[in-house]
Amino acid sequence: MAEQLHRVRVFAYRRSSERFEYLVVRNQPAQESYWTPVTGVMRPDENIFQAAVRNAGERVGLDAPRQIVDLQLATHIQVGDLDEVDWSVGYQVRGEPVDLCPTDSVADVRWLDFDSGYRNLELEDDRRSIMRLHFSLRSTG
Repeated sequence: MAEQLHRVRVFAYRRSSERFEYLVVRNQPAQESYWTPVTGVMRPDENIFQAAVRNAGERVGLDAPRQIVDLQLATHIQVGDLDEVDWSVGYQVRGEPVDLCPTDSVADVRWLDFDSGYRNLELEDDRRSIMRLHFSLRSTG
């Protein structure tokens, strides 16, 4: 029987002037890592929103979001007896400026505009998620 692991991928964003910026992180060791959203494992007693808030706070020091939304893009990866399910959420940060406090497991953090964020994300599923979030935000103003 396969073990199932649920992870959350947190696409934190903020509005800066007339554009949206997205938070990306590079985990340790930096040389062997690539840019991703904030990610973390969901606990058995958490839903995706609770896991997103906890992981964003623990990993980079973000406060509770102004708004959080399920991007409706769950992905499944099967590796041997492990079935990993990743859930993507949009996470609007509160206030300006945002003081980040990354943990030692994070090598670097950056706020990037959409074009740079899209180009810097390594995984196609992450690019699909940031694209869905960005165009949803633009359509609502």
